[in-house]
Amino acid sequence: MSQTPLHIAQDFPATSVEEWRRLVDKDLKGKPFTSLQSALEGGLTLQPLYTREDAGPAAPPEPPGVAPFVRGTNALGLTEGGWLVCQEYSEPDVVTAAEAIRVDLEKGVLGVWLRLGETQGIRVRNTEDMERLLAPVPLSRTPVHLEAEEDPVLAATLLLKTAERTNTPPSSLQGCLGVDPLGVLARKGAVLSGLQAAFAEMAPLVASTREDSPGLRALLVSTRAYADAGATSVHELAWAIATGVEYLRGLERAGIPPEDAARSLQFSFSVGSQFFPEIAKLRAARLLWSKAVAASGGSPEAQAMVLHARTAAATKTRRDPWVNMLRSTSESFAAVVGGADSITTSPFDEAIGLPDEFSRRIARNTQLILRDESSLNRVADPAGGSYYIEQLTRDIARAAWTELRRIEALGGMAAALVQGDIARVLAETVAARNKAIRTRRLPIVGVSEFPNLDEQVVSRTPRASENASPASRGPAELEMTPLRPVRLADAFESLRDASDRYLAAHGSRPRAFMANLGTVAEHTARATWIANALAAGGIEPVQHHGFADVAQAASLIAASGARLVVLSGPDAMYPEWVPALTAALKQQSGRIVAVAGRPGEHEAAFRAAGVDLFIFAGGDLFETLSSLHKQLGVS
Repeated sequence: MSQTPLHIAQDFPATSVEEWRRLVDKDLKGKPFTSLQSALEGGLTLQPLYTREDAGPAAPPEPPGVAPFVRGTNALGLTEGGWLVCQEYSEPDVVTAAEAIRVDLEKGVLGVWLRLGETQGIRVRNTEDMERLLAPVPLSRTPVHLEAEEDPVLAATLLLKTAERTNTPPSSLQGCLGVDPLGVLARKGAVLSGLQAAFAEMAPLVASTREDSPGLRALLVSTRAYADAGATSVHELAWAIATGVEYLRGLERAGIPPEDAARSLQFSFSVGSQFFPEIAKLRAARLLWSKAVAASGGSPEAQAMVLHARTAAATKTRRDPWVNMLRSTSESFAAVVGGADSITTSPFDEAIGLPDEFSRRIARNTQLILRDESSLNRVADPAGGSYYIEQLTRDIARAAWTELRRIEALGGMAAALVQGDIARVLAETVAARNKAIRTRRLPIVGVSEFPNLDEQVVSRTPRASENASPASRGPAELEMTPLRPVRLADAFESLRDASDRYLAAHGSRPRAFMANLGTVAEHTARATWIANALAAGGIEPVQHHGFADVAQAASLIAASGARLVVLSGPDAMYPEWVPALTAALKQQSGRIVAVAGRPGEHEAAFRAAGVDLFIFAGGDLFETLSSLHKQLGVS
């Protein structure tokens, strides 16, 4: 083996961006360079290459632990012990939730996040309930985070009383009391006392915790309602900062200076499926909050954001839920790289119902493996210095700042919610995203791509309706229509649900006879694509490979009893086979004929022969499958 050292920088000449661009333009063969760019939600565009010039000034950015905290709020990053593994609990029964907490704390969880409420959380109604719930929790060394459905101040009071009754020194308490009136407004549609009264109620709580429990943050800015309702990363970030700014202002009017208010706030973000943009979002969040607090007169210490991240609920599926383990792993990974102080990994069966012990174990072990086996806590700001992520961080920050200014012009976040502006933006975003899902430009593995009609159903105790409200709620001072949670898989899973009902009623699923023309080599790729597309709607494909002639094909199809027939094969065979076979099939009563692929110049002739529809990549597959459901009597 040669012992001559390899000097890459010397042995390989540097290539300029201009030279790279000339080669790319040559390979594009007339296509525009923009064809290599990728559009992101929120109006952002990804370039095919990022260089030092894109990263900005030659001087390195501030190190971790220095305002504006893009690289994290700790000088050593997460290298001292790692992030806080903080699992979430929402089982309605106090005893069941307490047992889940006990097991998780024994198995490596370091903090607990409690969703409290009558419909979507643990039903804690008094101090005794809270004491039973927290019985397994050593409060003096375990951070406890609250997120209440309707009355966060009451929930905070119950926690503080429990600490007092268990002789826990207030100075040892850690976590967040979760007072988030705008989060309650967005999720439940009402703040009973009104916003100004809420600030007046929050002020003494902030003052007392600042004095007696410096490790306990009183206020929460949660983006759960927005992320669950379909917000883009840019909107989620902008609305979080807008909420924080509204809290600073409201508390200042109630007598709490911005310095103390900022030190009493914790932020909670959802982390979705776009890996690098989610990393950039968390980094941009610290940057924007630092700027906002600085503009309010806050010190550099007050500008440091305490950031919790939770794997997104909207990305999880009920069908093939095992894939959710991969989704949660990727999302947890992004949260770590983005520098979250604490992370919750949702159980893979979250979209189905209440988790069981197995799914909670997988959830907590996801983070333990990322920390202890993948050693993700051993590098401070692992994303730092990446030209791509640094530029993306700035792009997201600029876009979110523009949205923040728009919200401010409307009168702030509360006004934007009550006036319906947030709901309008979310409706537009969801519509655009649904279009990408329906055409499979945004594929969902196990649902719209590679579905398994024979998968074993995972059953769990169902959760209450997300938008259900206690019947006893009286008139509120501040009201709006609650934001409606959505999941990416909702549309296609509704088709699968209809197929299941059809199966239960008829003993078999709706079927499609796959009339595959030509040799196996000629039709396999297209036939496989069509079979997966049909299965996404719960339609079972019955494959037949090759025919001697039209008469034989028509005879076999008639014998199958299938009402839906899909002709699939090489384009070159279509002009001869499609009109003749379609005409023969249309003589059979109630036959629906579809052709795989775009018809091009033959569309008029094929339709004249009786072809009902064409199934092709880029088309609205959901609309096609919905139409087939109606014709087959499925819906």
